[in-house]
Amino acid sequence: MSADDIVLGNEFAEVRVRKVETRNGARLLIESPRSGQWVSLCPLELEALTWQSDDVFSAMIGHPYGPLFTDDDD
Repeated sequence: MSADDIVLGNEFAEVRVRKVETRNGARLLIESPRSGQWVSLCPLELEALTWQSDDVFSAMIGHPYGPLFTDDDD
């Protein structure tokens, strides 16, 4: 963990967040120390989070590690 890391947690989850520079520009790296999962999001992907309803987040939490949509949804 570096001094620039931000750690957020509660009784359900803990994440470590930090800004990383890539050859394509800045991204936000979000890591889950408990699961080892991580994601690196560009500014557009981060902004897209602000467009989502509470139902989208509820669906993601309700099906962890699985797809939000199945092939049957086409």
